[in-house]
Amino acid sequence: MSHTADSIIHTGRILGSTITLSERNGGLLTAFLATFVATAGVACWAILSYTLHQARARQDRASTIHHQQQATLRNAGTPSSATWQFLQIYWYWRENAVRPLARTFPLLLVALLNIVFFAVASIFSSYVTRAAGNEVLIRSPRCGALVSKDHDSVSQQASSDFQRLETNDTSIAASYSRACYGDVPDPLQCNQYAQRSLPWESNPNVTCPFAPELCLLGPTAAYQMDTGPLDSHRALGINAPLSDRVLYRKVTTCSPIRGKNRFEAYNDTDPSHMAYGDTLVGYLFGPVMGINYTFQYNTHKLADSNGYELTSLVAFAGSARRAWEPIPALSRTDGDLSIFFLTANSVSYKESVIDPFYIATTPKPIKGTDANLTYYSPDFLVNVMACVDQHQFCNPFTRQCTPLNGVLVLGSGITQLNLNVAQYTTAQLINLYLAELTTYSIVHSRGALALRASETLNDNFQVGLPNTQWMTEMSSWFGISMAKLQQKVVQYATGPSTIPDSYNLVKPQTAAERNICNNQIIRKTNGTTSFSVLGVAIILIIGTILIITSWTLDTCVRFIRGKKKSNQYKSLQWIVDEKLQLQRLAYEEAGQGHWREGASTVPLTEKDDWIGLPRNANMEHPRLSQLAGHTVITYPGTPPEIEGLMEQKGP
Repeated sequence: MSHTADSIIHTGRILGSTITLSERNGGLLTAFLATFVATAGVACWAILSYTLHQARARQDRASTIHHQQQATLRNAGTPSSATWQFLQIYWYWRENAVRPLARTFPLLLVALLNIVFFAVASIFSSYVTRAAGNEVLIRSPRCGALVSKDHDSVSQQASSDFQRLETNDTSIAASYSRACYGDVPDPLQCNQYAQRSLPWESNPNVTCPFAPELCLLGPTAAYQMDTGPLDSHRALGINAPLSDRVLYRKVTTCSPIRGKNRFEAYNDTDPSHMAYGDTLVGYLFGPVMGINYTFQYNTHKLADSNGYELTSLVAFAGSARRAWEPIPALSRTDGDLSIFFLTANSVSYKESVIDPFYIATTPKPIKGTDANLTYYSPDFLVNVMACVDQHQFCNPFTRQCTPLNGVLVLGSGITQLNLNVAQYTTAQLINLYLAELTTYSIVHSRGALALRASETLNDNFQVGLPNTQWMTEMSSWFGISMAKLQQKVVQYATGPSTIPDSYNLVKPQTAAERNICNNQIIRKTNGTTSFSVLGVAIILIIGTILIITSWTLDTCVRFIRGKKKSNQYKSLQWIVDEKLQLQRLAYEEAGQGHWREGASTVPLTEKDDWIGLPRNANMEHPRLSQLAGHTVITYPGTPPEIEGLMEQKGP
């Protein structure tokens, strides 16, 4: 059983990396970020209010509204409370002061802007999350690859199990490719892999990879599909930093093959054969398991109600044991060769077709009761197509690449790329599945079902086909191979759904292999939340700077002013405008309490001091009364500039 886990997904740069958390933990982080941004907003206001207060502080006397604004800047702990206090100051002074709105509005505007900015920031802090169901890491205790128990020989059971696995995997890949590799992907099916589809470039005019006499369309009319370098992380979802990635490339080149003069007809005279007495046509593109004919077609099928049949063979470059030995004109030593024999049998075409893989230009009039119809018969009994699959690995840091080559030859080149352990393990994982990506493997298990043309075949009547239908078929097969690569890489991390009796599940043996098991990216539609590392980092760094600055700003400024012996009155005004010091000033001037710590955050009285409003206080204009017999305490050593400030204090 596979599951997702809290993780960090690399992108090569911090600005693109993501943190993926479970839905519960993601919700907690989202709530924390919103709260943290709000706290940073309060800290920002503390910095702004301190800056404004100190900029407005003066030694000379000032109006009452000025001092009330200063007291608000000093004591309003949040911009919202400051906003309300400034509005009240304006309202009450609107008819009793000179230009109260002009004097209050700038302060009010700063507080409002602080509120708006951090309210918006708090909302947008949720945008550091990527939509739930984005990139997550899949993990499973069944991580590993299926390996046949029969190493030297293939048993009937192993052959059957292999066929079931190959057919199932290819069918799944074909379904995914059809849904997700087109111009309009199906959103319900295409949200599985790290990248919806693997890209490639196609070129219909490349050099034919076979001898010119075999290339039906000419020496420069072959069709090539090239993925270019695919990043193992971005394309295949093998989560790794830049230093541990590899580049993979697949190139497939196909061409219709000239079958003329490459076949011979004969009668089957062996009574033990099912085709005894039938006329057969044997095609000569290299012997298969000792038989001279590469493919044999029974002409009796023309009289049967048979639709398309598609037969395929493969010859791996560098293989010592090949069932098919291609003729020299076809053989390649730098790629894996697949050949396909398409027979239309009893298929009739409703329009003339000149596509080289389906060519049907022979009219076949059919007289009916209502109308005379003309259908078209295939021009040839068999049409032939051949493809060469080549693969390449590159080290993105040294820019070293293996030559484009076949699967079996490719392995030795990987060791020459100076890959680190993680890169080498990644390359070997991809290489493990390349044999299943040959064009032969994509077609063999599905036969005629692999043909896109068969989707418009009904009762052996085929609608007209475009001249480039063969390219459509090749592109479809190439797309399925790419979807299968995506599927197999993820399947390694999740483990197979079933383990056939003739197979073993080989689990990772090294630390690098286990690391791949724990770092496969997929996309999930629910249950997780992904966060941008850059977004979270910006919020935390800026917020922390604001909070720490708000805590230390006054202390640092007072220290600097003390060293320079200047503007100390401003620091003193910051102290005395604090609410507890304002309270001390009021009670002390009224003669209540024996006060000390007059320049500290919290002023103190003696233990037995009692202060408060007199019992007969005026309910409309309360004042503090002086206690009888109270001695006012003086503090020697006050700096001259501070004495001047206190002397100029007005009633």
